[in-house]
Amino acid sequence: MKIFIDGNSLSPEQLTNWKRKRIKKTFHNLGQKEPQISNTDALLKELTQLKMQYSYEEIYNKLKSKLKLGGIIMHVCVKFSGNKRKFAKADFHLDGITAEDILNGFDNLMLKQSKENDLINLSACPDHYVLRPITENGQEVIEYTGNSPFPVQFFIIYGDETGLTTPRDNSYQFQSAGVARMKDGTIIGGVRHQFKNTDTGVEVRATVEFPALCPTSIVKAHQIHLACEFSYWLQFIKSQKMGITEQS
Repeated sequence: MKIFIDGNSLSPEQLTNWKRKRIKKTFHNLGQKEPQISNTDALLKELTQLKMQYSYEEIYNKLKSKLKLGGIIMHVCVKFSGNKRKFAKADFHLDGITAEDILNGFDNLMLKQSKENDLINLSACPDHYVLRPITENGQEVIEYTGNSPFPVQFFIIYGDETGLTTPRDNSYQFQSAGVARMKDGTIIGGVRHQFKNTDTGVEVRATVEFPALCPTSIVKAHQIHLACEFSYWLQFIKSQKMGITEQS
């Protein structure tokens, strides 16, 4: 897999170093000491297992005070941003799978409740605390975006593009797009993830919209968050597809 941010290739070492820092932060947020494990993938697995032990209510309560602050800050950003947005983007090139497979796999991970999907979604990025379907086309997310000091809770409704400013690129045959709202319905941005077939596989462009007042440092850091989660999801979907193919 090749990952590009702002047209520049992101190396595995860069991604690993970012993961390591965020893993340490997440253990701290959960009130736990980081285990002495040198392998980053093994350490992330340990962190994911810890998260899986908590109920939704326990995770929410651990972050409750910080979520309140994050919500206040997000409301201020929305109020003074108007309809202006900033964008976090990351591009991925992956061989051996189709855009249709990626879209179907992505929809399953985001919108189907299962213990396996919980495990995959929490494994995809250290900054994920909750990713769970809430309606047929809706998803609740609790996460740290970029290098924000506070987490945020929001709700994505896929298929509802209200207020999205990222234009659809018709060279991408498929997309997963939706508006993001806070609990009170305030629109804070959204996502437009686009997928297209190539001669050897698939290209993916992941895009998240933020209120324009959000610090650029957070938006830029969130591009590595996108690289982290999407590279994991894409590899998982490909491995699942290969497994199905081999069994058929």
